[in-house]
Amino acid sequence: MELTQTRNLSPAVKTLSIFVCAVMTGFMWRDRGSHGFGSMWGMFAVGVALVLFIFAFYGNRKKMSYEAIPAAVILLGITNGGWGTLNHQIGGYLGSGMDELSFVQQVEINPFSGVGIMLLLGFGWMPLFAVFIGSLFSKRDYKIRHYVILIAVYYVVMLALQASLSHFILKFINPQAVEYFAKSLEFQGITDSPMMAYLKHFGDAGWAKKIAFGRNYFTSVEVISSAISALVTSLVALIAFRDKVTALISTAMNFICALSITLADIFLVLDPQNRRWLTHIGAPRFLTNNGWPLWEFFTGFLLGLGIALLLACLPKKLTEGEGRFEYEPAIADNKIRAAYNAVLTFVFTFAVTLARPLSMRIGSLLLEKGIVSDEEIITIIGTVAIGVIAFIPCVIIAKKNAVSRGLAVPVKMRTDDFCMKALPAYIAAIAGIMFLTGDSMTETLITFPYRTLKNPSEFLGILKDGHWVIFLLLISAFLLFNILYPIAAKKAVRKK
Repeated sequence: MELTQTRNLSPAVKTLSIFVCAVMTGFMWRDRGSHGFGSMWGMFAVGVALVLFIFAFYGNRKKMSYEAIPAAVILLGITNGGWGTLNHQIGGYLGSGMDELSFVQQVEINPFSGVGIMLLLGFGWMPLFAVFIGSLFSKRDYKIRHYVILIAVYYVVMLALQASLSHFILKFINPQAVEYFAKSLEFQGITDSPMMAYLKHFGDAGWAKKIAFGRNYFTSVEVISSAISALVTSLVALIAFRDKVTALISTAMNFICALSITLADIFLVLDPQNRRWLTHIGAPRFLTNNGWPLWEFFTGFLLGLGIALLLACLPKKLTEGEGRFEYEPAIADNKIRAAYNAVLTFVFTFAVTLARPLSMRIGSLLLEKGIVSDEEIITIIGTVAIGVIAFIPCVIIAKKNAVSRGLAVPVKMRTDDFCMKALPAYIAAIAGIMFLTGDSMTETLITFPYRTLKNPSEFLGILKDGHWVIFLLLISAFLLFNILYPIAAKKAVRKK
Protein backbone atom coordinates (compact mmCIF):
# COMPACT_ATOMS: atom_id res chain seq x y z
CA MET A 1 0.00 0.00 0.00
CA GLU A 2 2.16 2.83 -1.28
CA LEU A 3 1.37 6.30 0.01
CA THR A 4 2.61 9.71 -1.04
CA GLN A 5 3.10 13.07 0.63
CA THR A 6 -0.24 14.84 0.74
CA ARG A 7 0.43 17.72 3.13
CA ASN A 8 1.09 21.28 2.14
CA LEU A 9 2.49 22.95 5.26
CA SER A 10 2.66 26.47 3.87
CA PRO A 11 3.04 29.50 6.19
CA ALA A 12 -0.70 30.14 5.83
CA VAL A 13 -1.55 26.56 6.83
CA LYS A 14 0.82 26.66 9.79
CA THR A 15 -0.62 29.98 10.96
CA LEU A 16 -4.17 28.67 10.78
CA SER A 17 -3.17 25.45 12.50
CA ILE A 18 -1.70 27.41 15.42
CA PHE A 19 -5.00 29.18 16.10
CA VAL A 20 -6.94 25.96 15.56
CA CYS A 21 -4.83 24.12 18.13
CA ALA A 22 -5.10 27.00 20.62
CA VAL A 23 -8.92 27.23 20.65
CA MET A 24 -9.25 23.44 20.46
CA THR A 25 -6.98 22.78 23.43
CA GLY A 26 -8.53 25.61 25.44
CA PHE A 27 -11.96 24.09 24.85
CA MET A 28 -10.75 20.59 25.72
CA TRP A 29 -8.79 21.58 28.83
CA ARG A 30 -11.79 23.41 30.27
CA ASP A 31 -13.97 20.39 29.50
CA ARG A 32 -11.52 18.09 31.28
CA GLY A 33 -12.20 20.05 34.46
CA SER A 34 -15.95 19.50 34.32
CA HIS A 35 -17.96 16.64 35.81
CA GLY A 36 -17.42 13.31 34.10
CA PHE A 37 -13.97 14.16 32.82
CA GLY A 38 -11.36 15.30 35.33
CA SER A 39 -8.04 13.85 36.45
CA MET A 40 -6.46 11.12 34.31
CA TRP A 41 -9.57 10.46 32.19
CA GLY A 42 -9.87 14.13 31.38
CA MET A 43 -6.27 14.16 30.22
CA PHE A 44 -6.96 11.14 28.03
CA ALA A 45 -9.61 13.21 26.22
CA VAL A 46 -7.23 16.17 25.86
CA GLY A 47 -4.61 13.73 24.62
CA VAL A 48 -6.90 12.35 21.92
CA ALA A 49 -7.50 15.85 20.54
CA LEU A 50 -3.81 16.82 20.63
CA VAL A 51 -2.63 13.57 19.05
CA LEU A 52 -5.23 13.75 16.28
CA PHE A 53 -4.20 17.35 15.57
CA ILE A 54 -0.46 16.57 15.45
CA PHE A 55 -0.95 13.46 13.32
CA ALA A 56 -3.40 15.24 10.99
CA PHE A 57 -0.96 17.97 10.03
CA TYR A 58 2.43 16.33 10.60
CA GLY A 59 1.63 12.63 10.21
CA ASN A 60 3.29 11.91 6.88
CA ARG A 61 5.84 9.58 8.45
CA LYS A 62 6.03 5.88 9.24
CA LYS A 63 6.39 6.45 12.97
CA MET A 64 3.03 8.20 13.21
CA SER A 65 1.15 4.97 12.81
CA TYR A 66 -2.29 3.98 14.04
CA GLU A 67 -0.61 2.07 16.85
CA ALA A 68 1.13 5.24 18.05
CA ILE A 69 -2.18 7.06 18.66
CA PRO A 70 -3.30 5.26 21.86
CA ALA A 71 0.29 5.04 23.09
CA ALA A 72 0.59 8.85 23.02
CA VAL A 73 -2.84 9.33 24.61
CA ILE A 74 -2.07 6.93 27.46
CA LEU A 75 1.35 8.47 28.10
CA LEU A 76 -0.28 11.88 28.44
CA GLY A 77 -2.85 10.66 30.94
CA ILE A 78 -0.77 8.49 33.25
CA THR A 79 1.54 11.31 34.38
CA ASN A 80 -1.46 13.46 35.30
CA GLY A 81 -0.71 14.96 38.69
CA GLY A 82 -2.61 17.11 41.13
CA TRP A 83 -2.36 20.67 42.26
CA GLY A 84 -4.17 20.55 45.58
CA THR A 85 -3.49 23.91 47.20
CA LEU A 86 -0.76 24.96 44.75
CA ASN A 87 -2.90 27.11 42.45
CA HIS A 88 -3.48 29.95 44.88
CA GLN A 89 0.09 30.32 46.09
CA ILE A 90 0.93 32.90 43.44
CA GLY A 91 -1.64 35.01 45.30
CA GLY A 92 0.70 35.13 48.28
CA TYR A 93 -0.91 32.64 50.64
CA LEU A 94 -0.81 28.97 51.49
CA GLY A 95 -4.04 27.27 52.52
CA SER A 96 -4.23 24.48 55.08
CA GLY A 97 -6.55 22.44 52.87
CA MET A 98 -8.89 21.86 55.81
CA ASP A 99 -11.86 23.69 57.31
CA GLU A 100 -11.31 22.21 60.75
CA LEU A 101 -8.69 20.40 62.81
CA SER A 102 -6.21 23.10 61.91
CA PHE A 103 -4.61 25.63 64.23
CA VAL A 104 -4.48 28.09 61.32
CA GLN A 105 -6.36 28.14 57.98
CA GLN A 106 -3.80 29.97 55.84
CA VAL A 107 -0.45 31.71 56.04
CA GLU A 108 1.22 34.40 53.96
CA ILE A 109 4.05 33.28 51.69
CA ASN A 110 6.29 34.82 49.06
CA PRO A 111 4.26 34.90 45.79
CA PHE A 112 7.40 33.99 43.85
CA SER A 113 7.52 30.64 45.63
CA GLY A 114 4.06 30.09 44.17
CA VAL A 115 5.38 30.96 40.71
CA GLY A 116 8.19 28.46 41.16
CA ILE A 117 5.97 25.59 42.24
CA MET A 118 3.50 26.23 39.39
CA LEU A 119 6.32 26.23 36.83
CA LEU A 120 7.51 22.91 38.24
CA LEU A 121 3.96 21.57 38.15
CA GLY A 122 3.63 22.38 34.45
CA PHE A 123 7.09 21.14 33.50
CA GLY A 124 6.38 17.72 34.96
CA TRP A 125 2.79 17.46 33.77
CA MET A 126 3.20 15.51 30.52
CA PRO A 127 6.86 14.46 30.16
CA LEU A 128 6.30 10.98 28.72
CA PHE A 129 3.91 12.34 26.10
CA ALA A 130 6.44 15.04 25.21
CA VAL A 131 9.34 12.64 24.80
CA PHE A 132 7.17 10.22 22.79
CA ILE A 133 5.98 12.93 20.39
CA GLY A 134 9.55 14.17 20.07
CA SER A 135 10.71 10.68 19.12
CA LEU A 136 8.15 10.56 16.29
CA PHE A 137 9.83 13.54 14.64
CA SER A 138 13.33 12.19 15.20
CA LYS A 139 15.22 10.25 12.55
CA ARG A 140 16.45 7.87 15.25
CA ASP A 141 14.94 4.42 15.10
CA TYR A 142 13.14 3.85 18.40
CA LYS A 143 12.21 0.34 19.47
CA ILE A 144 9.93 -0.68 22.32
CA ARG A 145 12.96 -1.21 24.55
CA HIS A 146 13.98 2.43 24.13
CA TYR A 147 10.58 3.63 25.31
CA VAL A 148 10.67 1.17 28.21
CA ILE A 149 14.03 2.61 29.25
CA LEU A 150 12.76 6.21 29.10
CA ILE A 151 9.61 5.38 31.07
CA ALA A 152 11.62 3.42 33.64
CA VAL A 153 14.09 6.28 34.04
CA TYR A 154 11.26 8.72 34.65
CA TYR A 155 9.58 6.63 37.34
CA VAL A 156 12.77 5.43 39.06
CA VAL A 157 14.18 8.95 39.30
CA MET A 158 10.83 10.34 40.43
CA LEU A 159 10.41 7.77 43.21
CA ALA A 160 14.00 8.26 44.34
CA LEU A 161 13.52 12.02 44.52
CA GLN A 162 10.25 11.65 46.42
CA ALA A 163 12.13 9.69 49.04
CA SER A 164 15.05 12.10 49.29
CA LEU A 165 16.11 15.34 47.61
CA SER A 166 12.69 16.85 46.82
CA HIS A 167 11.98 17.45 50.52
CA PHE A 168 15.03 19.69 50.80
CA ILE A 169 14.25 21.48 47.54
CA LEU A 170 10.74 22.22 48.85
CA LYS A 171 12.22 23.71 52.02
CA PHE A 172 14.30 26.02 49.84
CA ILE A 173 11.44 27.00 47.53
CA ASN A 174 8.72 27.36 50.14
CA PRO A 175 9.92 27.01 53.75
CA GLN A 176 6.43 27.72 55.11
CA ALA A 177 5.10 24.59 53.40
CA VAL A 178 7.50 22.50 55.49
CA GLU A 179 7.20 24.58 58.65
CA TYR A 180 3.41 24.52 58.87
CA PHE A 181 3.11 20.86 57.97
CA ALA A 182 5.52 20.16 60.84
CA LYS A 183 3.41 22.28 63.19
CA SER A 184 0.28 20.48 62.04
CA LEU A 185 1.85 17.10 62.75
CA GLU A 186 2.76 18.31 66.23
CA PHE A 187 -0.76 19.69 66.67
CA GLN A 188 -2.12 16.22 65.86
CA GLY A 189 0.26 14.62 68.34
CA ILE A 190 2.49 13.08 65.64
CA THR A 191 6.20 13.23 66.47
CA ASP A 192 7.49 12.46 62.95
CA SER A 193 9.22 15.10 60.86
CA PRO A 194 7.47 16.09 57.60
CA MET A 195 9.87 13.95 55.55
CA MET A 196 9.50 10.94 57.84
CA ALA A 197 5.70 11.30 57.82
CA TYR A 198 5.79 11.36 54.02
CA LEU A 199 7.97 8.24 53.85
CA LYS A 200 5.74 6.38 56.29
CA HIS A 201 2.66 7.23 54.25
CA PHE A 202 4.33 7.19 50.82
CA GLY A 203 1.81 8.12 48.13
CA ASP A 204 -1.12 8.04 50.57
CA ALA A 205 -2.95 11.24 49.61
CA GLY A 206 -5.94 10.16 51.70
CA TRP A 207 -3.84 10.28 54.86
CA ALA A 208 -2.24 13.58 53.89
CA LYS A 209 -5.64 15.26 53.48
CA LYS A 210 -6.42 14.52 57.14
CA ILE A 211 -3.52 16.71 58.28
CA ALA A 212 -3.54 20.47 57.83
CA PHE A 213 -1.03 21.52 55.14
CA GLY A 214 -0.40 17.81 54.51
CA ARG A 215 -1.96 17.66 51.08
CA ASN A 216 0.14 20.63 50.01
CA TYR A 217 3.34 19.05 51.32
CA PHE A 218 2.72 15.70 49.61
CA THR A 219 1.69 17.32 46.32
CA SER A 220 4.65 19.73 46.34
CA VAL A 221 7.15 16.91 46.85
CA GLU A 222 5.59 14.95 43.99
CA VAL A 223 5.51 18.00 41.69
CA ILE A 224 9.19 18.75 42.29
CA SER A 225 10.10 15.10 41.73
CA SER A 226 8.12 14.87 38.49
CA ALA A 227 9.65 18.05 37.05
CA ILE A 228 13.23 16.94 37.72
CA SER A 229 12.44 13.46 36.37
CA ALA A 230 11.05 15.03 33.20
CA LEU A 231 14.31 16.87 32.63
CA VAL A 232 16.37 13.74 33.35
CA THR A 233 14.28 11.74 30.87
CA SER A 234 14.97 14.27 28.12
CA LEU A 235 18.67 14.23 29.03
CA VAL A 236 18.73 10.44 28.71
CA ALA A 237 17.34 10.79 25.18
CA LEU A 238 20.07 13.33 24.44
CA ILE A 239 23.04 11.63 26.08
CA ALA A 240 22.28 7.91 26.06
CA PHE A 241 20.38 7.78 22.76
CA ARG A 242 22.24 10.74 21.16
CA ASP A 243 18.94 12.16 20.01
CA LYS A 244 18.95 15.95 19.96
CA VAL A 245 15.54 16.19 18.29
CA THR A 246 13.64 14.22 20.93
CA ALA A 247 15.48 16.00 23.74
CA LEU A 248 14.78 19.43 22.25
CA ILE A 249 11.11 18.86 21.43
CA SER A 250 10.31 17.18 24.76
CA THR A 251 12.05 19.86 26.82
CA ALA A 252 10.37 22.60 24.80
CA MET A 253 6.92 21.00 25.23
CA ASN A 254 7.46 20.67 28.96
CA PHE A 255 8.57 24.30 29.17
CA ILE A 256 5.51 25.40 27.17
CA CYS A 257 3.26 23.49 29.57
CA ALA A 258 5.05 25.11 32.53
CA LEU A 259 4.50 28.61 31.15
CA SER A 260 0.90 27.90 30.15
CA ILE A 261 -0.24 26.52 33.48
CA THR A 262 1.54 29.35 35.33
CA LEU A 263 0.54 32.35 33.20
CA ALA A 264 -3.10 31.29 33.16
CA ASP A 265 -3.04 31.21 36.96
CA ILE A 266 -3.46 35.00 36.88
CA PHE A 267 -7.21 34.44 36.72
CA LEU A 268 -7.13 32.62 40.05
CA VAL A 269 -4.97 35.37 41.54
CA LEU A 270 -7.36 38.11 40.37
CA ASP A 271 -10.48 36.25 41.50
CA PRO A 272 -11.83 38.48 44.33
CA GLN A 273 -12.33 35.33 46.44
CA ASN A 274 -8.63 34.50 46.28
CA ARG A 275 -6.74 37.79 46.04
CA ARG A 276 -4.28 38.72 48.73
CA TRP A 277 -1.36 40.85 47.60
CA LEU A 278 -3.33 42.20 44.58
CA THR A 279 -6.35 43.39 46.56
CA HIS A 280 -5.78 46.97 45.36
CA ILE A 281 -6.46 45.93 41.75
CA GLY A 282 -10.09 46.14 40.69
CA ALA A 283 -11.28 42.95 39.02
CA PRO A 284 -14.31 42.46 36.75
CA ARG A 285 -17.40 40.92 38.34
CA PHE A 286 -17.23 37.85 36.11
CA LEU A 287 -13.98 36.80 37.79
CA THR A 288 -15.72 36.20 41.12
CA ASN A 289 -15.67 32.45 41.74
CA ASN A 290 -14.77 31.91 38.08
CA GLY A 291 -11.01 32.09 38.27
CA TRP A 292 -10.80 28.30 38.14
CA PRO A 293 -12.63 27.64 34.82
CA LEU A 294 -10.83 30.59 33.23
CA TRP A 295 -7.51 29.21 34.44
CA GLU A 296 -8.43 25.86 32.90
CA PHE A 297 -9.45 27.31 29.55
CA PHE A 298 -6.42 29.56 29.14
CA THR A 299 -4.02 26.88 30.33
CA GLY A 300 -5.23 24.78 27.41
CA PHE A 301 -5.33 27.75 25.04
CA LEU A 302 -1.72 28.73 25.76
CA LEU A 303 -0.58 25.10 25.70
CA GLY A 304 -2.19 24.45 22.32
CA LEU A 305 -0.84 27.73 20.99
CA GLY A 306 2.67 26.90 22.20
CA ILE A 307 2.77 23.32 20.94
CA ALA A 308 1.44 24.24 17.50
CA LEU A 309 3.87 27.16 17.30
CA LEU A 310 6.75 24.88 18.28
CA LEU A 311 5.89 22.35 15.57
CA ALA A 312 5.39 25.09 13.00
CA CYS A 313 8.85 26.50 13.75
CA LEU A 314 10.69 23.19 13.50
CA PRO A 315 13.09 22.85 10.55
CA LYS A 316 11.46 21.76 7.32
CA LYS A 317 13.50 18.57 7.28
CA LEU A 318 11.61 17.48 10.41
CA THR A 319 8.10 18.55 9.41
CA GLU A 320 7.92 17.91 5.68
CA GLY A 321 7.36 14.17 6.14
CA GLU A 322 8.91 11.24 4.36
CA GLY A 323 7.47 11.55 0.87
CA ARG A 324 6.73 8.22 -0.80
CA PHE A 325 6.69 5.26 1.57
CA GLU A 326 4.84 2.15 2.55
CA TYR A 327 3.59 1.62 6.08
CA GLU A 328 5.40 -1.16 7.86
CA PRO A 329 3.54 -3.32 10.41
CA ALA A 330 4.16 -1.84 13.87
CA ILE A 331 3.36 -5.30 15.29
CA ALA A 332 4.56 -8.29 13.29
CA ASP A 333 1.77 -10.71 14.16
CA ASN A 334 -1.34 -9.76 12.16
CA LYS A 335 -3.80 -11.10 14.75
CA ILE A 336 -2.12 -9.30 17.64
CA ARG A 337 -1.94 -6.11 15.58
CA ALA A 338 -5.64 -6.38 14.73
CA ALA A 339 -6.52 -6.91 18.40
CA TYR A 340 -4.32 -3.99 19.51
CA ASN A 341 -5.92 -1.61 17.03
CA ALA A 342 -9.45 -2.79 17.76
CA VAL A 343 -9.10 -2.49 21.54
CA LEU A 344 -6.74 0.46 21.98
CA THR A 345 -6.64 2.51 18.78
CA PHE A 346 -10.39 2.50 18.25
CA VAL A 347 -12.38 1.34 21.31
CA PHE A 348 -10.27 2.99 24.02
CA THR A 349 -9.32 6.13 22.12
CA PHE A 350 -12.65 6.94 20.52
CA ALA A 351 -15.28 5.04 22.52
CA VAL A 352 -14.20 4.70 26.13
CA THR A 353 -12.86 8.27 26.48
CA LEU A 354 -16.31 9.49 25.42
CA ALA A 355 -18.40 6.78 27.08
CA ARG A 356 -17.07 7.37 30.58
CA PRO A 357 -17.94 11.10 30.90
CA LEU A 358 -21.25 10.53 29.11
CA SER A 359 -22.19 7.66 31.43
CA MET A 360 -21.11 9.55 34.54
CA ARG A 361 -23.19 12.58 33.61
CA ILE A 362 -26.21 10.44 32.88
CA GLY A 363 -25.64 8.74 36.22
CA SER A 364 -25.63 12.12 37.96
CA LEU A 365 -28.92 13.08 36.31
CA LEU A 366 -30.52 9.80 37.37
CA LEU A 367 -29.14 10.25 40.88
CA GLU A 368 -30.65 13.74 41.13
CA LYS A 369 -34.03 12.40 40.06
CA GLY A 370 -33.84 9.60 42.61
CA ILE A 371 -33.90 6.87 39.97
CA VAL A 372 -30.58 5.41 41.11
CA SER A 373 -28.70 5.60 44.39
CA ASP A 374 -25.16 5.47 43.01
CA GLU A 375 -23.93 7.18 39.84
CA GLU A 376 -20.79 5.01 39.84
CA ILE A 377 -22.86 1.96 38.86
CA ILE A 378 -24.29 3.78 35.83
CA THR A 379 -20.80 4.99 34.92
CA ILE A 380 -19.40 1.46 34.91
CA ILE A 381 -22.38 -0.11 33.13
CA GLY A 382 -22.57 2.64 30.50
CA THR A 383 -18.83 2.67 29.80
CA VAL A 384 -18.62 -1.11 29.49
CA ALA A 385 -21.78 -1.34 27.36
CA ILE A 386 -20.65 1.33 24.90
CA GLY A 387 -17.18 -0.19 24.79
CA VAL A 388 -18.55 -3.64 23.97
CA ILE A 389 -20.89 -2.27 21.31
CA ALA A 390 -18.01 -0.34 19.71
CA PHE A 391 -15.67 -3.33 19.92
CA ILE A 392 -17.73 -5.52 17.56
CA PRO A 393 -17.43 -3.39 14.38
CA CYS A 394 -13.90 -2.30 15.32
CA VAL A 395 -12.60 -5.86 15.60
CA ILE A 396 -14.33 -6.86 12.35
CA ILE A 397 -12.73 -3.97 10.45
CA ALA A 398 -9.29 -4.41 12.01
CA LYS A 399 -9.31 -8.16 11.44
CA LYS A 400 -10.45 -7.77 7.85
CA ASN A 401 -7.62 -5.40 6.96
CA ALA A 402 -4.81 -6.80 9.11
CA VAL A 403 -5.53 -10.53 8.88
CA SER A 404 -7.56 -11.14 5.72
CA ARG A 405 -5.90 -8.50 3.54
CA GLY A 406 -2.53 -8.46 5.29
CA LEU A 407 -2.43 -4.66 5.39
CA ALA A 408 -0.15 -2.81 7.80
CA VAL A 409 -2.98 -0.41 8.70
CA PRO A 410 -6.31 -1.29 10.41
CA VAL A 411 -8.34 0.77 7.92
CA LYS A 412 -7.49 1.43 4.29
CA MET A 413 -6.60 5.05 4.89
CA ARG A 414 -3.46 7.02 5.67
CA THR A 415 -2.99 7.77 9.37
CA ASP A 416 -2.88 11.52 8.78
CA ASP A 417 -6.00 11.45 6.60
CA PHE A 418 -7.83 9.36 9.19
CA CYS A 419 -6.85 11.76 11.98
CA MET A 420 -7.87 14.78 9.91
CA LYS A 421 -11.37 13.33 9.53
CA ALA A 422 -11.60 12.01 13.09
CA LEU A 423 -10.62 15.22 14.89
CA PRO A 424 -13.72 17.36 14.18
CA ALA A 425 -15.97 14.38 14.91
CA TYR A 426 -14.30 13.84 18.28
CA ILE A 427 -14.52 17.54 19.22
CA ALA A 428 -18.21 17.55 18.25
CA ALA A 429 -18.83 14.52 20.48
CA ILE A 430 -17.08 16.22 23.41
CA ALA A 431 -19.15 19.36 22.83
CA GLY A 432 -22.34 17.31 22.83
CA ILE A 433 -21.41 15.74 26.15
CA MET A 434 -20.36 19.07 27.60
CA PHE A 435 -23.37 21.14 26.58
CA LEU A 436 -26.22 18.63 26.50
CA THR A 437 -25.76 16.22 29.40
CA GLY A 438 -26.39 17.84 32.72
CA ASP A 439 -23.72 20.50 32.97
CA SER A 440 -24.72 22.96 35.71
CA MET A 441 -23.50 25.92 33.66
CA THR A 442 -25.66 25.03 30.67
CA GLU A 443 -28.65 24.25 32.91
CA THR A 444 -28.36 27.69 34.53
CA LEU A 445 -28.39 29.39 31.16
CA ILE A 446 -31.31 27.36 29.84
CA THR A 447 -33.49 27.95 32.89
CA PHE A 448 -32.71 31.67 33.17
CA PRO A 449 -35.93 33.79 33.28
CA TYR A 450 -35.22 35.76 30.12
CA ARG A 451 -38.79 37.07 29.94
CA THR A 452 -38.20 39.13 33.06
CA LEU A 453 -35.60 41.23 31.25
CA LYS A 454 -37.10 44.64 30.50
CA ASN A 455 -34.48 46.25 28.26
CA PRO A 456 -31.22 45.50 26.40
CA SER A 457 -29.09 47.04 29.16
CA GLU A 458 -30.34 44.42 31.60
CA PHE A 459 -29.37 41.70 29.14
CA LEU A 460 -25.91 43.21 28.74
CA GLY A 461 -25.69 43.30 32.52
CA ILE A 462 -26.19 39.55 32.88
CA LEU A 463 -23.42 38.96 30.34
CA LYS A 464 -21.03 40.08 33.08
CA ASP A 465 -22.05 37.06 35.11
CA GLY A 466 -19.34 34.44 35.28
CA HIS A 467 -21.55 31.59 34.00
CA TRP A 468 -22.28 33.55 30.85
CA VAL A 469 -18.64 34.45 30.29
CA ILE A 470 -17.49 30.83 30.54
CA PHE A 471 -20.35 29.61 28.39
CA LEU A 472 -19.73 32.20 25.67
CA LEU A 473 -16.00 31.50 25.81
CA LEU A 474 -16.54 27.78 25.22
CA ILE A 475 -19.14 28.35 22.50
CA SER A 476 -16.83 30.83 20.78
CA ALA A 477 -13.90 28.41 20.93
CA PHE A 478 -16.03 25.59 19.54
CA LEU A 479 -17.35 27.77 16.71
CA LEU A 480 -13.91 29.15 15.88
CA PHE A 481 -12.53 25.63 15.70
CA ASN A 482 -15.29 24.58 13.31
CA ILE A 483 -14.70 27.64 11.15
CA LEU A 484 -10.90 27.62 11.04
CA TYR A 485 -10.21 23.88 11.04
CA PRO A 486 -11.95 23.04 7.72
CA ILE A 487 -10.07 25.90 6.06
CA ALA A 488 -6.72 24.76 7.45
CA ALA A 489 -7.45 21.11 6.63
CA LYS A 490 -8.46 21.91 3.06
CA LYS A 491 -5.37 24.03 2.44
CA ALA A 492 -3.13 21.41 4.06
CA VAL A 493 -4.17 18.63 1.68
CA ARG A 494 -1.92 18.67 -1.34
CA LYS A 495 -3.84 18.02 -4.53
CA LYS A 496 -2.63 14.87 -6.27
